[in-house]
Order: sequence, then structure tokens, then C-alpha cells
Amino acid sequence: MDADLYVPGDGWLHRADPRVKFALSLSLLVLCLVWRTPAIILAALIAEHVMLVSDRVPWERIAWVWKALAAIMVLIVVLWPIFDPSGTHEIWRWGWLRITRENLVMAAVMGLRIPALGFACFLTLFTTSQAKLIRGLTRLGMPYRAGLTLATSLRYIPVFFRIFQSVVDAQRARGLDLEGRSFLARARAYLPVIVAVLIRAYRMSQSVGWAMASRGLGMRLSGGVRRTSRVEIRMRGADWAMLAAIVLVTAVLIAVTALGMLG
Repeated sequence: MDADLYVPGDGWLHRADPRVKFALSLSLLVLCLVWRTPAIILAALIAEHVMLVSDRVPWERIAWVWKALAAIMVLIVVLWPIFDPSGTHEIWRWGWLRITRENLVMAAVMGLRIPALGFACFLTLFTTSQAKLIRGLTRLGMPYRAGLTLATSLRYIPVFFRIFQSVVDAQRARGLDLEGRSFLARARAYLPVIVAVLIRAYRMSQSVGWAMASRGLGMRLSGGVRRTSRVEIRMRGADWAMLAAIVLVTAVLIAVTALGMLG
């Protein structure tokens, strides 16, 4: 298990400042929430794929996103006409179930909106390492303690998962049956595993806390001393140009949408 979605590479998105990628993802999120026309949301989805492919993100990772979101998309497309019987152009009716052209269009919009929103986030997550991601957030104003907490949490998710797997294997080797017939039986069987994992997690968090305290975590800086970071990020000329293009395109699209020319 790996909590880091970053795909190592040297494409144009990888080289971009994380703050610019935050702006790109936020712009796409806002626009995909504002737009209600399937063709426009599909165009945004295609643009997101073009950006990922041009940055040389492997197709396997793109396909993984589609697999992760497929169940939600199908559920929304199937359930939307059931819970939204609105529309004037009726196609089919059976009792209280009413299928219209309008609610089918909205089902398509909502179905496409899910991957569009997902890929808007993965544009940043696939192309930004955890260190640069956290550093970008702290440069935008996140307190360093919050950034450190987030970075530590992401770092230790796979560690705790490996601890859980090792405890499960050890308990099975001692004869513990974890394949109960009912949900309640399985829950009771996992109780000693959870207790052992919590004890090991507490000991590990205590040792990590001591290590951070010995390195000066929480000390007040005074006398003009500036806190430093192992990872530094700086806006380049290309980053400023990309940020200006994102702001300009977003403003134009929102203005056009407000005038009713786009869905």
C-alpha cells in the first residue's frame, strides 16, 4: 500500500511550481461544477487527459483512476433519472418512474462530472511529490505544524498498513481464525489484531514525537531567525506565464458562462 500517488517524471507539469498546479486544479474544479453541458464537460475531460499524456503520465495510472471512479459514475447515471423525474420531453414512463430527455442529459452531465473533477485533482497529485505538495501548501499560508502533521500522516499510512499485515500474519500463525461466518464473528476475531496494532502505533508515535522534540520542534524563533525547509520552491518565468494563462482562461470562461453562451 502506498499513500503517495506521485508518478516520478520530468514533464512540463512535473517541473511546474505546485502553487500553479493548485491554481490549475482549482480552476478546473470550479469550471466543472459550473458547467452543465455534456459536450463542454467532455471537452474539459479530454483536455485533462491531454495534459496528463503530454506530461508522460503512464496510461496505467490514468486507467486506475477510471477504474476507481467507474462504480460511482454508473451509480449516478442509473439513479439520477429515478430521483429526478423532471423534464417535458417524456421518453418512457412506468408508474412513478419517468424517463425524460432532460433527466437523461443531466444523468450524463453528472456521470461525466465525476471523472472530470477527479482528474482535476489528479493533475496535481500525479505530478507533485509529497515534499513539494506540502511545501506548496505552507508557502500559501498553511502553518508549518499543520504541514508537518499532514506530511507525517501521509508518510506513515503505508507503515501502519505493513504493521497491520505483519500482526495479522503473526496471529494466523498462532492459530487465530479470521474467517468467521458472520460479520460480528469476524469483528470479534479482529479485536486482538486491532489492539496489537494500536499498541505498536502508540509506541511508534511516541518515538517519533521524541525524535522531533530533540530536533527542536515547537521552539520559538526569535532574533530574526528564519525557519528553513529541506525542499524549497521558486516561481520561474514559465510558472508566472502559466498562472497568468490559467487566470485569464478561467475568467473568460466564467464570464461567457455567466452570459449564457455556455452551459
